[in-house]
Amino acid sequence: MDFTREELKVQAKQQMEGKIGGLILAFFVAMAVSGAIGAIPFVGSIATIITTPVISVGLVKICLGVTYGDEPNISTLFEGFSKDLGRTLATFWLVALFTFLWSCLFIIPGIIMSYAYSQTIRIMIENPDMSPMDCIRKSKEIMNGRKMDLFVLHLSFILWILLTFVTCGIAAIYVAPYMNLTETNFYHRVKQGGDGTDIYTAPEGSVFGKVSDVADNFSDAVTDFSDKVEDAAENITDKIDDTFSKN
Repeated sequence: MDFTREELKVQAKQQMEGKIGGLILAFFVAMAVSGAIGAIPFVGSIATIITTPVISVGLVKICLGVTYGDEPNISTLFEGFSKDLGRTLATFWLVALFTFLWSCLFIIPGIIMSYAYSQTIRIMIENPDMSPMDCIRKSKEIMNGRKMDLFVLHLSFILWILLTFVTCGIAAIYVAPYMNLTETNFYHRVKQGGDGTDIYTAPEGSVFGKVSDVADNFSDAVTDFSDKVEDAAENITDKIDDTFSKN
């Protein structure tokens, strides 16, 4: 199933019709609650370890629901506190840890792997029986060969992002839902094996084409190495679980 960047954006705008108020409220509440908790002296910095993943996953879940025709529901932001908290925390912080470790090597591998991991949370939400590591691997699988597509899709929002800075963040109340829904539509396409027809195409034999080939080869090498690192991390996790279960 082929798709274009414009189709993703038009679909996002259509999905926002009649629901923009609920989406804006959800994003505003998420930012307000996160900011308020983070501002609490001493306790706030510790509490954010739990609240940030739950609220972030809640926002993703709201956007997923909207793409399926559901109404935005503020209570969804906080569902993770009472449902599947351990899995939510493990998935969120594993992605953050792996991305951070790759960034410690060089900036470029960190960026590449952040795009490889970009669909992990959506996969986690839609597949409650999958483990955090399986969600990460599935994200890498569906993003194989499509990381540049998503990068260029993000670049297409550059004017909206600049508007957000110019308005001191005020424009974000519209831009954030718009971008999130567009990326969610991208997720729906790639999970079904779709390919973007005008997302990113470098002319064959051009300088950009050669750079793209080098980038793809480098990305593949980084991804292959990350598989080995994540396998080692999972083995360590399994051993820790076995130790605790025996005790």
